[in-house]
Order: sequence, then structure tokens, then C-alpha cells
Amino acid sequence: MSGDLHVRDNMAMGRQYSVLEYDKILRLLAEHASSALGAAEAEDLLPAVHPDEIRRRLAETAEAVSFIMRKGTPGIDEFGNISGTVDYAEKGGSLSMAQLLAVTVQMAAVRGAMSFLKESAGDDGAGGGVATPILFEIASAMTLHKDTEDRIRSSILSENEMADGASPELRHIRRQIGVQNENIRTQLNRLITSASYRDILQDHVITRRDGRWVVPVKSESAKQLPGIIHDRSKGGATVFIEPQAVVNANNALRELDIEEKREIDRVLVELSSLISDISDELRMNQDMLTRLDFIFAKGLLACEMKANEPVICEDLILEVVNARHPLIYQGSVVPVSLTLGKDYSALIITGPNTGGKTVTLKTVGLFVFMAGAGLHLPASRAVIPAVKDVFADIGDEQSIEQSLSTFSSHMKNIVEIVRKAGKGSIVFLDELGAGTDPTEGAALAISILETLVRRGCLVMATTHYTELKKYALAADGVENASMEFDVKTLSPTFRLRVGLPGRSNAFEIARKLGLPESVVARAAESMDSGSIAFETVIEQADADRRAAEKARVDAEHSLAEIEKKSDALNLEVARFETDKAALMEKARAESLAKIAEAGEYADIIKMELKALLDEAGDLIEITRSGASAVANAKEVPSRGDLYRRLDEHRKAISKLDGEFRNIGAKGSGKSDGKAPCVTSSVYGDKSRISAGDLRIGDTVRLVSLDTEGEVVTLPDEKGELQILVGRIRVTVPLADLRAVRYVKGDHSGRHGPARRAQQGGSRAKRYNGAGSGGAAHIHLTKANSVSSSIDVHGYTLDDAIMEVDKYIDD
Repeated sequence: MSGDLHVRDNMAMGRQYSVLEYDKILRLLAEHASSALGAAEAEDLLPAVHPDEIRRRLAETAEAVSFIMRKGTPGIDEFGNISGTVDYAEKGGSLSMAQLLAVTVQMAAVRGAMSFLKESAGDDGAGGGVATPILFEIASAMTLHKDTEDRIRSSILSENEMADGASPELRHIRRQIGVQNENIRTQLNRLITSASYRDILQDHVITRRDGRWVVPVKSESAKQLPGIIHDRSKGGATVFIEPQAVVNANNALRELDIEEKREIDRVLVELSSLISDISDELRMNQDMLTRLDFIFAKGLLACEMKANEPVICEDLILEVVNARHPLIYQGSVVPVSLTLGKDYSALIITGPNTGGKTVTLKTVGLFVFMAGAGLHLPASRAVIPAVKDVFADIGDEQSIEQSLSTFSSHMKNIVEIVRKAGKGSIVFLDELGAGTDPTEGAALAISILETLVRRGCLVMATTHYTELKKYALAADGVENASMEFDVKTLSPTFRLRVGLPGRSNAFEIARKLGLPESVVARAAESMDSGSIAFETVIEQADADRRAAEKARVDAEHSLAEIEKKSDALNLEVARFETDKAALMEKARAESLAKIAEAGEYADIIKMELKALLDEAGDLIEITRSGASAVANAKEVPSRGDLYRRLDEHRKAISKLDGEFRNIGAKGSGKSDGKAPCVTSSVYGDKSRISAGDLRIGDTVRLVSLDTEGEVVTLPDEKGELQILVGRIRVTVPLADLRAVRYVKGDHSGRHGPARRAQQGGSRAKRYNGAGSGGAAHIHLTKANSVSSSIDVHGYTLDDAIMEVDKYIDD
């Protein structure tokens, strides 16, 4: 078979399959098939040798596993083998109704599989569902024959009955048959109910014999009813007579029956011709259905074994991690991990009897066969080489006494292996060299191992010989391994330890079983010193290994605990960052709300200030108007009211300023520029004024009123001072003032604190935004147009003070 594992001797290869229990795996695979054809393909499955072919087979299994895990099985039932039926129809034969129905069963199976696979995989097999290009390709290779299926099913009711609607002619014939039957029954009913024949009838019933209607008549009265005798009862007491009166009618009915059969045969020929026309497509459908059933059997087996897809290596490297023998109950099997072909190409496994050595050999050998067959392996990870040949000499004999014939049988197998094995082969040898003199057996075993390693084979062998343990320690490309044994419980643990040979444990077992210490000591004395020393070294190495293993496990536990705490800490940090971001966002939202509120309030204050200035102007005009002032004095607010209202607005703005500062503090613990502050965002801290910088007559800016004024008084002990804004004195805190810096072109002759600082080479450097034609120009114009005197006769004290203040300002 092309692509299958190279077989030089079919009988010998069959023995390898049996020895490694590959045949049992195939039987297990066949049990998961839904059809007899799928099961037969599973039982005939041979491992492939070409890497590409192996990977293709594994990809099929992987798709089936993926499909089953996500969508379930397509539900392919037994669809039968219709190859012979199709061949017969193709040759012009007329198929029976049972054969035609069998064809429709396969047609329905094809229809169901195509629908399920294409719907689950999407339109192209790679999208909208499970990515299964191989399964999708198989489904696409099949052909639907819905019209032919419907035609057959509407024509055939069962394996022995054709429907009336199979053809118009058949319907007509059967209608005539029904009429004729009714006529005959009517005549016979009149006969059996007449007084003339009442006494001669055995029973008043009508029945059929050989397709003709008859009545039961007593034997002794048979001559009294003219007609044809068709049958007798077993006892002879009754004869079945076709009365002469219905003979012609029965003849006519018989002719109709012949016509019906002829028409049925014609319909069967017609339907068989339909099958012949699509014979090639039906064969292809059967092949594809069989392949699908086989592939899903592989997927079901992989799911049952909790297996994984192996990696196929073109180099001669084998590696398995946590490998479990697939035929042993998974709850009790101990996983095996080993590597072969990297640092060493031969592995010598030692240990006690029933310790798992043979199972380890069979597990690895079976994995090689299973991977070649495209089956997934029950292991955490597996790298399997695409080997050319697999050889195994494995016996189940565990007896201490082995006869010469057993040794000869093993040696016969080994001779065949040595003759055939070469580069690219993998060899499994159980109890190599056993069954003969230990010295000769060990020497022969070492020679066999050297020969196989030199040829480029991968070798796994089990032994009890100390010489082979020593050989593995000294030889390049050969490694020791052992099956662990618990001396305390006198039982194997079935764990494989690569790197150290196993001890025989014979003395420990003898002591535990009660053999006198003197006998054990005598046995130890009889051993040569080299053997004792070697066993001591093994024991010490094993103790060191156990200590190192315990330290490694403890370190892994500690690392896992640290990683667990680290993950928890990282989670807390992430949670803190999330909460921090949420708080910052909340603070920003509150700041934006306050800014909006401040903007609205600032607009209100501007309107109120405008109204106050208008009222102040009105007050001045009223004061100047003389008599009219007396009449309207009650309608004009006093200067005290104006000061009070201005002071209320100042306090409101200061309150807003404090709220902004609090928001900034809550957001980040310090000002980050994202939580705005009214007093600092416009003028900044660099333009703040200290009490020592102020002089009476300085021009300053009031932040809360967003305007400029003139210092009238210096700050008192509370840090408050009076500022003249236009014609209005305002009492404000020192913190509400900012220095005003005049730009080039300022000829007012007035000096604010910022200007003095500039002249002295220090202080603030911020401009208030006024241009060369700003406040300085206004003050200069007023100074040039002011009169040289003012007359305040007739003014009240307050009005006179206000008027003089204005005059002085001008």
C-alpha cells in the first residue's frame, strides 16, 4: 500500500502490531465507526511512513475533534454497501424494491452529512463556524440526488410493495383489480348465505387459494357444489372449492394480477435505469461517506482518550511528556516522560519485575504506530519521528526460570531485527540478554546495542544486568533509566527516572519479607566489592536525586505562591488605577460644572456692575441738578448700598474661587492645570502683590470684579484696603489684587507696583493685555481737560466728598 509503513515481511510486521498491541487499538477504533464500511476501513488501517501523509492523516483527526467538541457528530448512521447494487444496475439489471430502498438510504445519509458539515463550517469551510477544510472538501465531493430519491420513495412503499402512484397504468390496473375482487366476493357471499348450500359448508367464510377465491366445503359434501377443488385441510375434513359460477371471474382477476406484475417490473426497470445513470456519483458518495465515518471514528477515539495531536519530526527524535498507555484504565496508569534521539539514541531501562518497564516500551512503540496511522496520542505533548521500520521483541514472561527454548525464541527475533534494522529504524527489546548465563547474556546484549546504535537506530531496551547499567554510564549515545520502587511498601511506583540506573532491591525485599539478617549479610559478603560499590553509588545518587527533587518541588510551590501573590497585587494596582482615573474624571466633571456656573455668575455680576455704575451716574447727575435731587432722592440708592452690594458680589466670587481650589486639591493633591482656579488662571501667582509693594495711588486690578482701581488706603491688620473703582470705593482683601503692568507708550505718569518692580529690575513680568491706546491714554486725556478748581457749595458732605474725589482723580 502506497504511503504505508515499509513492510518487508507481512507476517513479521503483523507480529510487531500484535506485540505492541496496535491491533487492539484498531479494534477500538472500529467500535467508534457508525457503519460496517467505516469499521472495515479502521481495521485495515496501516501506519504511514511519509511525513506529509502522516500530517494529512493527523489533520483529519484534528478537524474531527474540533468539529465534535463544538458541533457534535454529523450523525452518520449505517448506510450500507451499495457497490454490488450499482454495478448490477449499470449492467442493465433490474433492481428489486429492497435494493432501490437501500440506495435511497445512502442518498439520505449523503444529504444529511452535506447539510450538517456545510452549515457548520460556513460557505467555504473556513468561516462562519468550525474551520474544517478537509471535511468541507469531502462534503463538497459528494453529489445530491434529491429528485431520484423522491422518485424512488414515492414509488416504493416497502421492500415488497409498490405504491399505486408509481405509474398511471399501475393505478388503473389496481383499480380494476379492486372492482373485480368486489364482484367475486359479492357472488360468493350470496352463495354462502343461501339455504341451498348452508348445510354443506364447513364455515361461512370466503378465502383465497393460489390467488383464486374459494369457499370451505365439508369433504363429504364436495360433490354437491360444482366447481374446482384447490386445496384440502390438514385433517382432510375440509376442501376448498372454487364455485363454477366465479371461475370466469377468477380467470379475469388472474389476468389483471399478471398485468400488475408486468407493470411493476417495468417500473423497477425504469428506476434501475435512473440508478445506472448516476452510478459513478453513487460510488463516489459511498467512498466519501465511508471516509467521513472513518475520520469521525478517529475523532471520537481521540476525545475518549483525551488525546492530543503529536508533532511529526523528520529527524530521528522521539519525545513524550506524560504519556499514558491507551489500553490501560486512565485512572490508574502512571504517565511516562522521556526523550530519545537528542543527547542519546539508546535508553537502557532497569528496575524490578512488574515495575512498568514493559508497559513503557509498549507505550512508546504503540505511539509510533498510532501517530503513523493519524491517531492522536494520550500525552500532554509528543514528538514522533517518521520512522521507516519499527521492530519489537517483547515477551510477557516474568518467570525467574527461563528455559533455553525461550532464549532461543527471543534470539531468533533479535537476529531478524539485527539483520533488517538500519538508519531510520526504532527498536524495542524487552529483557535483553535474559534466559542464559548472566555473563554471556550481558556481553551479548552490549554487543547488540552497540551494533544497533552504530547503524543509526533508536533503541529502547529493558534489562536486569548490572553490566548493562555500567555500559550505559560509560558509552556515548546511551543513557540509563529506571523504574522507581518503594522499598517501604515493597511495590513499584511505575515512575520512570531518566539518568540513573535502577537498583535490584533484592536485599531490601528479602529483609522486609523476613529473611534472617545473617543470611542477607552472607549474601552481601559473597558479592564482589565492585558490585557492592556500584550499588552504593546508585543508592547515594538516588538519595541525592530525591533531595534535589524535593527541593525543586518546594521551589515550584514557592514560585507558584509568589506568582499568586503577584497576580493579586497586580489586580489591586489595576483596581487602584481604575478608581483613581474615575476620581480624576469626576473631579474634572465637577470643575467643568463650576466653570460653567462661574461663567453664568460672572455675566450676572457684569450686568449688576453696569447697573450700579448707571445708578452711580444717575446719583451724580441728580446731585448736580439741585432741586430735582430733593424730589427724587428716595429713588436713588445711597453710596452705602452700592458699597454693600459690591461687597456681596466680591464675597460670592471669592467663595467660587475657594471652591475651585478645593476641586483642584481633591483631583490630584496639587494643582495640575486641569482643575482651574479663577484667581490664578487669569493673572497667575507671579502677579500677586505684597503689602510692602503697595503705595497710595497705585493702580491695581481687582480679580473678583475683573476691573482696575486705585489704591486709596494701605492694608489694615485684617489685610483689607480700599480701592477706588471709578467713583466707587470698594473694600477688598489684599489677595484679591493683582499688579498691573503698563506697556510701552504709557505716559500717564502713574506708577503701579508692577511698574516700580520693573524699574527696580524685579517683580512680576505679566501684562494685563492693554494696548498703547489703553488706560494710560484715557488718563492723559482727562488730565489735559480738567479745570483748575471745583465748587462744592450746596452739596451734602457725602456728595461733596465724591465730587472732590472725582476732581482729584481727573
